[in-house]
Parts: sequence; C-alpha cells; structure tokens
Amino acid sequence: MRLSLAIVSLAVLATSRFVQADSTIGTSTFYTCDDINATVIVSKFSVSYSKQTQNITFDLAGTSKEQQNVTATISVSAYGNHLFNYTFDPCDYDIKPLCPAPSGTFSASGAVAIPSQYASQIPSIAFSLPDLDGYAKLTLENTDTQKEIGCFQSSISNGKTARQASVTYASAAIVGVALGVSSLTMLTHAIFSTSSGAASGSSPGFADVIGWTQSMAMNGMMSVQYPTVYKSFSQNFGWSLCMVPWSGMQKAIDTFRSNTGGNTTLSSWEVVQDSTILDYQTGAVILVNETALGGSTAKLIKRLTLDGIDFSQTNSTKVNGSTSFRVLTTVQGIARYVEHLMLPNANTFMTVLMFFAIILGVVICAILLFRIALEIWAQFSSLSKPLESFRQRYWLFMGSTIVRVILILYGTWVLYCLYQFKLGDSWASLLLASITLGIFTAIIGGFTLRIFWIAHKASREGGIDELYEYKPWIRRYGLFYGQFKAQYWWFFVVITAVAFGRSAFIALGDGHGLVQVVGQLALEIIFILALFAIRPFSNRSGNIINAIIAIVRIASLACVLVFVEELGVTAETTTIVGMVLIVIQAVLTVLLALLILIQAIIAIFQQNPRRKQNSAFDETELHSLGESKAGLLKANDSYNLELKGSRDSASGSNIGVAISEYGRLADGSGSTAAKTRGAHTTPWDDNGSHAELVPLAQGVKDHDHAADEPWARGGLERDKNGRPVF
Repeated sequence: MRLSLAIVSLAVLATSRFVQADSTIGTSTFYTCDDINATVIVSKFSVSYSKQTQNITFDLAGTSKEQQNVTATISVSAYGNHLFNYTFDPCDYDIKPLCPAPSGTFSASGAVAIPSQYASQIPSIAFSLPDLDGYAKLTLENTDTQKEIGCFQSSISNGKTARQASVTYASAAIVGVALGVSSLTMLTHAIFSTSSGAASGSSPGFADVIGWTQSMAMNGMMSVQYPTVYKSFSQNFGWSLCMVPWSGMQKAIDTFRSNTGGNTTLSSWEVVQDSTILDYQTGAVILVNETALGGSTAKLIKRLTLDGIDFSQTNSTKVNGSTSFRVLTTVQGIARYVEHLMLPNANTFMTVLMFFAIILGVVICAILLFRIALEIWAQFSSLSKPLESFRQRYWLFMGSTIVRVILILYGTWVLYCLYQFKLGDSWASLLLASITLGIFTAIIGGFTLRIFWIAHKASREGGIDELYEYKPWIRRYGLFYGQFKAQYWWFFVVITAVAFGRSAFIALGDGHGLVQVVGQLALEIIFILALFAIRPFSNRSGNIINAIIAIVRIASLACVLVFVEELGVTAETTTIVGMVLIVIQAVLTVLLALLILIQAIIAIFQQNPRRKQNSAFDETELHSLGESKAGLLKANDSYNLELKGSRDSASGSNIGVAISEYGRLADGSGSTAAKTRGAHTTPWDDNGSHAELVPLAQGVKDHDHAADEPWARGGLERDKNGRPVF
C-alpha cells in the first residue's frame, strides 16, 4: 500500500500544475440514491470537508411529510474504498431545523466536527489528486422506527482536474508550430530542390506530432473502465480529432439529419444542452430534463461524473431534488467521449466532415494566395530561376499538398466512417461516409499501385534509386516514400495499413474494450518489430523519434489494458496506472515540443540547404570540372563552325545530311566530342536554329525543365536514361 501511495505521490508531483485549490473536499450536484419510500425530500444538499479544521460543513433544504426525529449518517467512498462512515444526531450539534424535522419545508446548515479516528481515515492524497474519484452519501433515518426516510448522494471533488484549457491551448500551439515548420520546409524544398516538397524534412514533423496528439485522444475512446483523471486528461486533445462544439454547425447538422432519416430525439444539439451525463463503470447514462423537453426554457447544462453507480436499469431519478429526469440512453466508448465534449454522438461523422472541408479550403486558399503573390511579383519584376520553376510546377504542388492532407488524416477518417457505418442513423450521412472513404482509399490506393509500377520499372532499368533521382517521379510521388531509405521505399504501405487497422479496431470494436485494446496492441508490436529490424527512415532522427513514439504507444495500450473490465482490477490500481499513463504521455509531448522548437530555430538561422549545396558545388566541383567543360565548349564551337560552313557551301538538302551526321555522332558512332555534345543544352550559333539542327538536344533541354537545376544530389545531374545534363 505504501508503494502505491508513493507512485501516486510522484504522479501528483509531476502533474502539480493542476493543483491550485486548498485542502478541501466538497460535493457538487446530487441525486437520490434509490427508490425508497422517502418521507423527506431534499431540494438542496451540499457537503464539504476541511482538512485543517476537520469539520464537515453542510447545507440542507427540503420538505418533510411529517414531524419526526431523525438520525443522519454521512459516508464517504473513494476509488472503490470506503473511507469512513459517521452517524450523528442533529440535536447534538444544535442543528435545530432537524431537531426534530418539521412537517413541511425546512432549511438547515451547520458544521459537524469529525472525531480524529474518522478524520485519520481520509488519506492526504485525496486532497491532491486531480479528478477525485469518489462520492459522499447522506442517509436520514427515523430515530423511532429505524427506517430510512431519505438518501442523497453526490460526487466529491477537491477542486482539481486534469482537463485544463491551458493544456488544450498548449497542445494546439505545439501542433501549430510543427505545421509551420513542416510547411516552411516543404515550400523550401518545392522551390529550391528537385523534390517539389516531397521530402519530409527532419523528424518530428507535422504528421508525427498530429498523429501523436490524436493517439492520446483515441486512447480515451475505448470501452474500458477509465479512471476519472485519465478521462479528463484525454479530453484535452479532442480538438485534434475535430471534436469542437460549434452551436451553429451542430444545429445545421441536426437539420440535415432530421431531413434524411436521422433520429434527433435521442441525439441532437438540443438534447445535449438539456441533459446530464452520469458515468458508471464502463459506460454512462444520459438523463434528459423532461421539463425542458416539454417546452420549458429552463436548461440543465451541468455534466456530472458519478462513478460506481449503475443507472443502466433505472428509468428515472431526481437531480438537485427539483427536476424530474428520465433515462434517455446509455453510451460507452466513442459515444461517451464525444458526449463529454458536449457533442451529439450521432453528429460525430458530419462534424468531422465539415471541419475537414474547412481545413482543405484553407489549404487551397493559402496556396492560391501564394500563386497570386507570385503573379503580381512577376508583373513588376523578374522572378528568380527557382521561383519561376516553382511557378511552372504550381498545380503539381497544389495537388501533392491535397494528397498529403488526405494521407495524414486517413487514419482518423477511417475511424469516423466505420463508426458511422456501425451507428447507422441518417442515410445521407452513411452515403457521404461511403463516398468519401471510397474516394480517399482510391486516391491512396491508386498512388500506391502507380509507385509499385514505377519501382518495378526502375529496378529493371537503372536501379531502385531512380525513384529518388528521376525528378518527375520524386516530385509526383515522393510525398509517399521520400522519407524512407531507397530499399525500403514501400514502408509507407505498412504505416498506412497500421493506421487503418488501429482505427478499425476502435470503431468496429466499440463496446468490446478487450478486443479494442488487444487488437491495437498486436498491431503496434508488429510495427515496432519491423521498425527495429529494418530502420526504414532515411535519417537517424526519423528512426529514433518514430521508435520512441511506437514504444510509448505500446506502453499506453498496456496501461489501458489494465482498465479492461474483464480483468477486474481495483479502482485504486486503475487510478495509479492512469496517473502514470498521464506522466508518460506528457513527457513525450514535451519532448516533441522541444524538438519542434529546435527545428524552428534551425529553420530560421540555417542557410538554405539547397543554396548551400550549390555553393559548395561551385567552389569545388566546378573547379575540378572546369577543364573538361572548357574542352566540351571548344568542341561545340568547332562543331558550330563546321555546321555553318556546311550551310554556306551546300544546298538545303545538305542540311539534312549534317543533321543526320550529328545524330550519328550523338548516338555513339562518332568522335568523343560529338558524344559529349549529345546532352549539351547550351545555344548553338546565331545563324541557325538549334531546334531545327539538333532536336535531340532540344528535347533533353526541355525535358521536365532539367536545366532549371543543373546540379542534383551533390554531383552532375542525369536524366532517367543516365545521360548527364548541364
């Protein structure tokens, strides 16, 4: 037991940013315990306990059907353990409104000193742990008959919670910085390098960071017995899955669903606003304010968390003693997660679809604005050669960026589409889920087949390195495989398959926590074994960062496995594991944030790598190749003079002979100078059209704008047939 407390104490120390309240435990909204034949109806009930004074302060109001002497019992439980049970006579503490309880309305408040033997049973850690998992109960008995005449229960809280707006904003800021750095890197590659943004840059990139943030949110979506503290923590990252409550959007979705066969009686924005959610074991009950649904303007927006109480068989109850509620539905897994975020469960897919459309629109508009800026600049000044080259490849860049967005969000999209298939509801929502999932899968599948085809072609002709060296291929398809080593170019298929499987287990296994956790755990183990075996990423940082993320994913799933109901782990143990899980995930998040910050600093102060490469090439390679290039130009001038003399002394038919002779020489049957000239792209003499004289050279020059970037990968650039291009 001491070891358990020590572990929790370390967890509390690590999450001390949440601890901001004093040493007080209090109750929140209350409800009736059971269906006893109560003669005392309470409309107000609050209890708080101060560690410093060891006093319980309470405030009670209600009505009694008759005058009667009462005995009160206060009991407190936390993490499945009964902390203490204290029975007292209100008359002993001079609580006159209950001494005796009058016939009619009454209001009583006061303080009860708890004897030290009871106070010592409350562990100090109960005042420090965020999201205290427990409840307090007040039972009233008729002193004369010993019959229970009233029972009221409420969750208890110490004022601390792991769900903090600051955590949400911090995680969003980290992802935003990662997006900025990755976008800058991608744009730089698109303008100055041969890859048109295909290269992924250093790890961690935007895809790594947003993937990890979404993973923390998904860890809170499974159908297991989460400790309250981890449920609250995982909700900090719901925004990364587009789970953001926006009233206007939700009302529009409700209207859309209502007009297409959806059931807005059980799940809608209005129902969410007029309901209370009570957690129990692996699920939650949604209680609906019947008065509000009947047309009253009164709204109950409070969301309760009362663990350990099973309402699944209850049809009605009273909350706060004044409003009648009925059980609308029970939810678990994904539904419970989104309902806690104040989103209707049935609106989940449409919410993500609309946010995806917004994100895609922002991306397209940003790229269009950049193009407009380039066009305006071109009207008043000449563009640099890299910018002009990028301008000509603009639509390729836009298309690859859209595909990149689809590839990054594909795993999340699979989750929500499959969940919509399981949920049913509106036929239009099902149709949109089918169409969009089919389109995204077809896009990724089509690119995958194309890449496999060109890889097969490259391996037969010039080697698999052609995937990276032949510019049209790396520009169009490099976003899929550019971050991997040449021999492991196919590893993007493994990552996509794992993302698909992860989402499929969560969505289709909803309601079966053991299946969800074990299935994902198996996938992650296979993935990390492959990662360690072949180390597929082209740079060391990519292998290390992805290995760390994979290890933490496995550790996280191992912790979530402890929460599975079938294992029967105690509430105290699950809370300890939940705190440890928060610490592990928080440490990795901070590590990623630091690495992103370092990348941002490097991106600001480091010289552009492409320009640096060109500079180094100019200083070394050009000097060593100066002699050979001078000889090449000299031979070229001699050949120009030869062609000019031929034109001056021969008829038009002789021009054809000269062209044929040049073709013969360029094909390899002539002199060394002529062979070298076959790939030369410099202009010929002023008196003739080189397009007419040397069509082969013109074709090589114009092929994919190869002359725009004459030095590639630290050496002489070559076309796909292996010929050097100057």
